[in-house]
Amino acid sequence: MGLFLSKLIPALLSPVSLVCLFCLAAGILALIRRAILVAVLTLLAALILYTSASPIVSRALICGLEKQYPEPESYEKASAVVLLGGAMIAPALPRRHPELNECGDRLLQAARLWQQGLAPVVVTTGGSVPFLTGQSEDDASMYARVLSELFAVPDSAILRVSRSQNTYEDALYTMQLFEKRGMKKDILLVTSATHMPRAAQLFRKQGFIVHPAPTDFRAGEKPLTQPFRFFPVEWALNETVNALHEYMGLAAYKLMGRL
Repeated sequence: MGLFLSKLIPALLSPVSLVCLFCLAAGILALIRRAILVAVLTLLAALILYTSASPIVSRALICGLEKQYPEPESYEKASAVVLLGGAMIAPALPRRHPELNECGDRLLQAARLWQQGLAPVVVTTGGSVPFLTGQSEDDASMYARVLSELFAVPDSAILRVSRSQNTYEDALYTMQLFEKRGMKKDILLVTSATHMPRAAQLFRKQGFIVHPAPTDFRAGEKPLTQPFRFFPVEWALNETVNALHEYMGLAAYKLMGRL
């Protein structure tokens, strides 16, 4: 139930959900002739949608996360590269092989660090969350398959954490794996730049020395030019939703004492 609520509550509080809720409420109120409330809810819905889809707002939210961990010019050696889940799409016809989603840079970054000899092993994380993704194969196993097939990482150099279903569990179960194998808790942590503030804190809470290796930067992806920066666009709405998810995740984990 806790996992379900952790996925459901951010979805309900997202700008898209709030706009739909306000529009639905406005429609109901219109039927019972509450003109003032209809006007207020309609204006609130429009304001939320415009603000959330504004490139200026989305860029500010994204930058607030990404600037905390800029990508360093070089990395120190560590005991392992830890690759966080969330970048894979499971094979399902017509797909015959695992594919990468918009977070696929995570896999590329982990492979790059391993090929540079910065760590002897890659730890892949991420279990399956069937009720959310509709796929039963876990990210950790799909990562391992692609790393072996396309980047020549031997299976002996890949450790899987395949039962974690959120970032807190990624950190917890990775810690248990390291302790079981007697490994030094010194890691190169790979995840999207917007996700790094939350992930790095969670892994440090479990006693890891974290060398952040962020990737998948979004802030400079689309230049903001006049006058179009003031027009709402779909990609900005998506970025706003993703950024708010991270801010809510940080707040929730702090309230639960996990950070």
